[in-house]
Amino acid sequence: MGIYLIYKFNNKRIQNLIHSLNLKHDKNASMALVVNHDSLELNDLENPKKGSIKVDFTSKKNNYRCYKSKMKKEILYRAIGIKKSYFPFVLDLTGGLGSDAFILSFLGCRVIMIERHPVVMALLRDGLDRGYKDKKIGFWLKKRLFLIFNDSLKIKKLPILQPDVIYIDPMYPDKKKTALPKKEMQFLQKLIGKNDDCDHLITLSKELAKKRIVVKRPCYAPPLSKEKVDFIIKGKSHRFDIYNSIIK
Repeated sequence: MGIYLIYKFNNKRIQNLIHSLNLKHDKNASMALVVNHDSLELNDLENPKKGSIKVDFTSKKNNYRCYKSKMKKEILYRAIGIKKSYFPFVLDLTGGLGSDAFILSFLGCRVIMIERHPVVMALLRDGLDRGYKDKKIGFWLKKRLFLIFNDSLKIKKLPILQPDVIYIDPMYPDKKKTALPKKEMQFLQKLIGKNDDCDHLITLSKELAKKRIVVKRPCYAPPLSKEKVDFIIKGKSHRFDIYNSIIK
C-alpha cells in the first residue's frame, strides 16, 4: 500500500529519512506519515479520531516500565535468558515499534532490530534518532540498540555477528472477540497486514542463534510453526515459546 505524506514542518532530518527509504506520496492512501517539528507520526486517514502513533523511547510508558516496574519479574527477562552477569546479544527479526527491543537494551543486552516495511522503518529510525540525542537514555541507547532495514528471511546473508538469542514477535492472529487490540496494533495491522511467512523464520533462526529462539504469542494462539517448542514461559495475556538452537 502507498502512504500519504504530510509535511507540517520543514524538518530536513525526517525529509532525508523519507527520501532514503524511497517513500512516495500516494494521494489515495488511507494512512499518512505526518512530519512534525521534531518527530514522525502515523495517522489513519479513515479514522482521524484515533489520533496517531509514533516511536518514542522517552515516553512515560517506557520510563515507567524501565524504572518503576520490577524487571526481573517480567517474563521477557526470563524468556531471553538474562542472568545476573549475562546479557545476551539479541537479534530482533520483527522490529515493529521496538518496544521489547528497547526494554532488552535497557536491561543491558545489545540488540539489533531488523525491519522490512519502509513505513515502520521510518517510524523506528525517527524514534531511534531522537532517543540517541536524549540526555537521559542516549548514552547507553547508542551502545546497545541498532536498526537494519532489510528482510529477516535473508538473515543468513546479512553481515552481522552470530546472535545468542533471536527474538520474533509476529503480528497477532485474529481473535473473535468484542474488544479491539491496542491502538498501535490496530495501526500496524492495517498498514502491514498479516505476517504469513514468519513461521519460516524459526527454521532459519535455529541454524543461526547460539542459544535459543524466543517467539512472542498471545495465549489464545497456537505455536507459530510445526517445529517442536522446547519450553514455554506464560504470562497473563501472552506467552513466550522457546526453541533451542540446533548449533552444537
